[in-house]
Amino acid sequence: MAEKITYLDGLRGIAAVNVMIMHFFIVLAPAIIYGNQIPSHLGNFELIFSSTPLGLIGAGNFSVCIFFVLSGYVLTQKYFIMRDNNVIISGAVRRYIRLLIPVSAAILLSFLLSSAGLFHYYAETVMITANNNPANYWVNYWTFTPNIADAIIQAMWGSFFVGGDIYYDPVLWTMTIEFYGSMLVFAMALLFGPRRNRWTFYLAAAVVFFNSYYLAFIIGMALADIFTNKTSLFKTSNKIILSIILFVGLFLGSYPVSTVTSDSLYGFLNNGFFQTPKMIYHITGAGMIMYVLLNSQRLQKAFSSTVPVFLGKISYSLYLVHFLVISCLTCSLFLALYPVLPYGAAVLTSCILSLLIIVPLSYLFYKYVDTAGVELSRNVYNRLFSPCISGCAGYIKQQRRLSAVFAIYDKLFK
Repeated sequence: MAEKITYLDGLRGIAAVNVMIMHFFIVLAPAIIYGNQIPSHLGNFELIFSSTPLGLIGAGNFSVCIFFVLSGYVLTQKYFIMRDNNVIISGAVRRYIRLLIPVSAAILLSFLLSSAGLFHYYAETVMITANNNPANYWVNYWTFTPNIADAIIQAMWGSFFVGGDIYYDPVLWTMTIEFYGSMLVFAMALLFGPRRNRWTFYLAAAVVFFNSYYLAFIIGMALADIFTNKTSLFKTSNKIILSIILFVGLFLGSYPVSTVTSDSLYGFLNNGFFQTPKMIYHITGAGMIMYVLLNSQRLQKAFSSTVPVFLGKISYSLYLVHFLVISCLTCSLFLALYPVLPYGAAVLTSCILSLLIIVPLSYLFYKYVDTAGVELSRNVYNRLFSPCISGCAGYIKQQRRLSAVFAIYDKLFK
């Protein structure tokens, strides 16, 4: 268990860094992500990234899909090992609070930064890099007035139950999907996990949620079911098979978020069959990467090394705070360096210097906020819910025993 959690955390850490790199690109060199939809600042260099597998460096949507597959796997793995419903109930009850505390802290930080007027650096930067930035992050900055009541509503309600544009921290668009996706796999494990024909229900759910990110959670849960079975037919150590699956998974993960033309490297995948091709290909690629990692001891060892594990530890915190730092510090550095350095040098220097703040801040956020969320969710469950659940379980057992006694009595005396 410890080893598996270690290398899965390592994968999560690398994915979080990849999302951060994507946001560096979106703000400072958006043509790397969006191709010829955006004016190029670095010549053909940007177009090469946006139209080839080099785009894996900054493939943020693919990395988000990896997050979702990981969630489906990690949230249900313990249940499939222990076959204990309390594992699912505990995870479901604790999930909101566990996610809420770090999200609330990030939105509060954003409220303070926006109240201080520090996001104007972002607004000025995108006017230089791309006036028609498709991401539309904080597009309403010039007319936006910070409001603490609105920030609290977004933190406690909007981020998890409504979704859409979370303008205090745009990366929170994933929180609604993360929360509902978690509840989906909890419910499926609880209802169908013990059944022999559960794979029929998995398949039905995959069909229902095929054109959504919830498919990634179902894939992760299915992998947890498969790999907790010691005799699973899907386990393999064949390096050729794993190499092919890894290559295909990475290729699908590099599918561009920009417009794909018929003459591009990915043209044959743009066949009109899928409603949102990039989402389906990224989810499929994430599932394949996860499958290879679960089968490959070499990859497990690599992702269990010091740097990926550390990044995995701070990954949730890094994900929540990095865009706030980019919007303030990185953009201010770029605006200062842009007039005196070549464009590429200004971008690179701004990003490297920003890492000196993002990584330590993410660690502090992890140590004092993220761990507090985990601890609070555990305490709330143990003090408020666990006694009730234990009492209900004891009552049910008592009723079953009484029913058995009455059944014996009926047979003997009636």
